[in-house]
This record gives sequence, structure tokens and C-alpha cells, in this order.
Amino acid sequence: MASTSLARTVGLGARRIAPSSVHSTARCFTTASALKNAQDDRPASSQIFTPSDVQAGIAALSAAGYDASTVWEQRVVWGDHDQFQHVNNVHFVRWFESARMFFASTLAKEFPEARRQEIERGTGKSFILAGINVRYRRPVVYPDTILVGQACELPLGKDRFMLRGAAYSLAQKTIVAVSAQDCVTYDYTKLKKCDIPEDIKQALEARGSHFDKKL
Repeated sequence: MASTSLARTVGLGARRIAPSSVHSTARCFTTASALKNAQDDRPASSQIFTPSDVQAGIAALSAAGYDASTVWEQRVVWGDHDQFQHVNNVHFVRWFESARMFFASTLAKEFPEARRQEIERGTGKSFILAGINVRYRRPVVYPDTILVGQACELPLGKDRFMLRGAAYSLAQKTIVAVSAQDCVTYDYTKLKKCDIPEDIKQALEARGSHFDKKL
């Protein structure tokens, strides 16, 4: 029972851990007192949330089906507030936009340089946003840091795909908004839609996930 509980805690799913490895794994965890006494060289404003807070947020996004390797970190600033004293809805769209561009950049990182530039700069076959739908779950206020997780919804279309996103609040320790971004693959040299190129298709499928709900 103890080994199964630990397996769930560290994200090992149903794989069982031998009792001997349980003790060695436990020694790897940092105690609360050690974290408190550890030196943190980040600016004071960055220490509002600990590295373990960030890792917990990434783990939560990953558990929800989002790709951990393309998580975008976004600080909330005071000027994001509107007259209702919480972050205005339009800023959520901007967070998802920045996250999408980071997703594209990460996607093309292992491509040849010329191909990477085509995707990032829109000079060859890449993808473009056709529409975005955002569902707001909770209001966000300053100070906070948002982690935006993303994953391509499977299966892919012929010339389009749905990029799903989730905004996780470190202050509230939960997902505060989700998005569905309709992305169309586009040939910028011919200025028209095109089928998803094979290199992009493979990269998207590697970061894809199945979602039970549309949004």
C-alpha cells in the first residue's frame, strides 16, 4: 500500500516501487525546513511562489492532459486589473497568444534552421489562428503568476488542428481558464490554406492529447 501511494505521488501511475527503493526515493524529497533555510537567489518578487509551487502547477497541467515541455509562465501585473478589480478578460487571450507562439517555437526547435524560421516567421508552411474560444472559471488578481499549458487535440484535421490551453494560477492552485484555439495550416508563399505538413504533423501528434470535452 505504501509503495502504491508513493507511486501516485511522484507520477509513476500504477507502476509499483520495491520497498527498498521507497526509502531511497523518500530521501530525495526536500523537507519543508530545508526549503525554508535554502538560499534562493531569485529577486524577492519571484519568491512569492516557490519552485515547488511551480512544479506542482506543471504537474497539475500535465495530469490534465497538457504538454509539460511547452508550459508558458506569465506574471500578472497591477495594470492588468479593470474597474471590477480583477484581471480583465482580454489579458487571458493575450496569455494564450504568448503561450501559442512559445508552443510553435518549441515545436520547431529540433527542425532544420531554415524550416524553423519558416514556422516562426510565417515565411513558408506554418499555421495561423482562425479563432479562439476562452472559458473563464475564476477571476484572477495581482499578485499572481499564471502557468499556461497547451496540447494539440487529437485526432488532427486535414488542414487544421485544435490547440487546447489551460491557465493555472499559482496563487489559487487551480486552473482558472481554458481555451480552444482553432489553428489552420497555411502556405505563406501561396497565401492559402494547405494540408498539415508532415514535419508539423509528427511534432503535433507527439504533443497531442485526447480531451473528453470540447471546452
